[in-house]
Amino acid sequence: MGYAWFALTAYRAQRLAQRSDQSSVERAISLAPHSAEYHDQLCRTMIFVSQQPDSAVAQCRKAAELNPYSSAIWLDLAQTYYSSGNKELTEDAIHRALTVDPTTPDTVWNVANFLLISGNSDEALNKFATLLRESPSLASASLNICWQSLHDVNRIQNILPLNSDVYFAFIKLLQSIGELDAAHQIWSALMQSNVAFDFHQGLFYIDNLIQARSTSQANEAWKQLMSRSKVLQAYSQPGNLVMDGTFTQEILNSGFGWRYAPKPEIAVALDKSEFHTGNRSLRLEYSGSGSDAGIFQYIAVRPEMRYRLSAWVKSDQLETANGPTITLFDGFNNASIGSTEETAGTTPWHRVETEVETGPGTKFLVLAVLRHPGETHIHGTFWVDDIKLEHV
Repeated sequence: MGYAWFALTAYRAQRLAQRSDQSSVERAISLAPHSAEYHDQLCRTMIFVSQQPDSAVAQCRKAAELNPYSSAIWLDLAQTYYSSGNKELTEDAIHRALTVDPTTPDTVWNVANFLLISGNSDEALNKFATLLRESPSLASASLNICWQSLHDVNRIQNILPLNSDVYFAFIKLLQSIGELDAAHQIWSALMQSNVAFDFHQGLFYIDNLIQARSTSQANEAWKQLMSRSKVLQAYSQPGNLVMDGTFTQEILNSGFGWRYAPKPEIAVALDKSEFHTGNRSLRLEYSGSGSDAGIFQYIAVRPEMRYRLSAWVKSDQLETANGPTITLFDGFNNASIGSTEETAGTTPWHRVETEVETGPGTKFLVLAVLRHPGETHIHGTFWVDDIKLEHV
């Protein structure tokens, strides 16, 4: 009979606590007064719902007395002290939480936040440094809180571990809020470090700079990325501003590499059976109309300079009044800079070229395969290889 009554009472207390309203939790405590969980639950209700921080202190103290080994309870007690304006007891409860559980990321995260909120930024940064080192998956959230609280790139940089994921998370955050100078500082620090990373991780930084029209900085970052990666170095040829003009590398869809956006009635593929040099070319199968083949590349150039654009092309039964060309246009205002001659019919591999001159404000070009105009019918196959853009 005694055990059954105890079990029934415990069950009723649990059901009442699950209702979470203050009166139900208070009744649950009356049935199970030695439950640290229920006292802590009432403490939280008083803090966040009924906003009675002074009354909450007693409940959290009782919870900590009943279970002094719960870091969550000590952190709740710290919250009540903080809400009551007692800084000294807040810090004491925070340190008790760390003493109980010094390594769990959730505990360190909460402690670091409390320290930051209470104005102890030096100790808070020390805790965030531990968190970033041990749990880099929390980098984005941790760095965001640090930045919103401090707005000090140097202090935050000092706590970054030698982990590329953490560096890139900070760079992404800074770029997303328009702090481009700070992002550049962290990027430069990473490039000068010995931290190893896959070059693909850094392409977003260059893309964001291109989108922001910071083309010189984007080009500099691209060169820095190439200096860190032998794979990326293979995209570049001496004297040629076109990256991977022979189509032998991966299509990056990013940075200053080739990008591809599929277009209707134009099938684009890399062809290993037909090429001028290397081991493959770019093949375009036309089956209707369309101007833009969807394959393009950004190129950083200098104003008022002459360049020679050339390529090797081939065609098979390419029936059209307006054949495809290799075209350059301004990356910002879309003004045409120049195009090679058109290709139509059936032709062997042959070289096409043109010379262009950039305007006084031109620093950024787009290289693409286009038809002018694109509304006319076209059917057949076109190959292109060995694309070059050189200073004249």
